[in-house]
Amino acid sequence: MAGRGSGGFSDLYISPRSHGCSGVGETFHHDSQHHRSHRSLCPIAIPSEKGGKDYLAWIADQGGLDVDLDGKGDVEVKYVWAEFGNVDSRFVSAYKRFRMGKPKPTIMEMWSSPNQEMMKPILEKDGIACYGLGFSDPQLYPPAWNYMDCWSYGESAAGAIEYFIDNLWAKKGKGEKAKVAHLTWDTAYGRAANEPTKRHGEKTGKYEVVMERFCTMMPTDPEIMGFLSDFDKKGVDVIWSNSIVQTPAVIMKGLHKLGLSGKMTLLANLWAPADQLLEVVGPGSAEGYMCPQPVFVPAAEPDAPGVKFAKMLNEKYRKEPNMPSIQYIRGVRIKANMLESVRLALVGIMKRDKVDLATACERITGKDVKEFGLQALAGYTARDTTTKFQSAPAGKDDRRLANHDRLIGIKNGKVTVLSPWYKVPG
Repeated sequence: MAGRGSGGFSDLYISPRSHGCSGVGETFHHDSQHHRSHRSLCPIAIPSEKGGKDYLAWIADQGGLDVDLDGKGDVEVKYVWAEFGNVDSRFVSAYKRFRMGKPKPTIMEMWSSPNQEMMKPILEKDGIACYGLGFSDPQLYPPAWNYMDCWSYGESAAGAIEYFIDNLWAKKGKGEKAKVAHLTWDTAYGRAANEPTKRHGEKTGKYEVVMERFCTMMPTDPEIMGFLSDFDKKGVDVIWSNSIVQTPAVIMKGLHKLGLSGKMTLLANLWAPADQLLEVVGPGSAEGYMCPQPVFVPAAEPDAPGVKFAKMLNEKYRKEPNMPSIQYIRGVRIKANMLESVRLALVGIMKRDKVDLATACERITGKDVKEFGLQALAGYTARDTTTKFQSAPAGKDDRRLANHDRLIGIKNGKVTVLSPWYKVPG
C-alpha cells in the first residue's frame, strides 16, 4: 500500500457516568509490540501512543471527561484501537467492526493518508468524523468529514523552506534564488510535498525545485551518497525529505562524510523529529539538521507548561528516561484534541436541545463532534502542548487543526528552537 501509515486506528465512545462511578470506563489500547514488525514505523507510532495512552489514563484518574469544567469528571470514555498492519482488507474489516459497534462511534483516529483518502466518502456517508494523522492534500479539498491533526505535508514543507531561506540561509540577502532538491520515498506519502513546494517556489520566486530523487524506505549509505554527489554538482542548497527518521539519519551522515554539511541543509517533515535523529546518529552527524514541528519541544523547552504536563504524565504512568519526546507530546495533543471535540459537542447539544448531560450523551453524533467540536478547535492549546496562535480550522471549509510551525534543529549538538511560530502557507 502506498503511503506511510502506522498500521492502526481507533475510535471513541462516550457515556455519562453512572451511579457515581469515578472511572473513565473500559479503555482499550494497542500493544505497542504489534508495531515492532513494522520496522520503519516504530518511531512514529509507539511514542505517540505512549503519550496518548498516558493522557487517557490521567483523564480516568480525574474521574472522566470534565464536560462543565468544574474540576470533576462527568463522562466515561471508551477508547478502542485496531491493528491493521497496512493491509487494506484488515483496515476495512476493522472499520466495519467499529462502525457497527454500540454505541456508534462519533470520531475515529486514523493513521494512513491513502486509507484516509479512501474513507473520505464513506465517513461522510456514515456520519463519523475522522481525526487523521496522514496529511495529504486530497483529504482537505474539497472539505468533507476528514480532519487532519496538522496542515498538509506540502504546506508544512513550503513554510519551512521559505522560513529557512528568508531567515537562516547563509546566502540570504544576496539576491540568489535557492536551489531545492527532494530526496524522499517513491510513494504517495514520499512525494506529497513535491508539487506543492514547486508551486510555492514559483509563486514566491524565492527558490526553485531543481531535482527529485527517490530512495528505498531503508536506504543505505552508498545509495544516499550517490544522490548527494549529484546534488552537489547541481549546486543544491536545500534538501527536503518527506519520510521518517531513518532516511534523514542516513542523509545527514552522508552530508558530513562528503563534507557537504556546510553547503546543503537538510529539512525533513515532522515525522523525523530532531530529538529522534540526534539519538539515532549522535551530535556530530546530526549537526545542522532541521524540521518543522507544531508542538513545544521537551529537550529545548523543559519549563514550557505543556512540557511540564507531559513530564508529569510520564512520571506518573511510565517513568521512561527518554520521555517525554516530541512524539510523546504530539500523542498527548492528539487525544486532548479528540476529547475536547467530544466535550464541546456535548455542551453544544445541551444548549441546542435544552437537555441534560445524560440525554446529550445519548444523542451525540459524529455530526455534532464535527460541527460543535472539531470545527471549533482554533486557539485550543491541548493542555499547552501547542501555541495559542494555532488558528485552524480557519473558517467553515478548513479541515486543518494546526497552521503554525517552528523550525527545530540540532545546533551545537543540542535540540534547539530555531524560529518563532510562523504561519504555514495555506
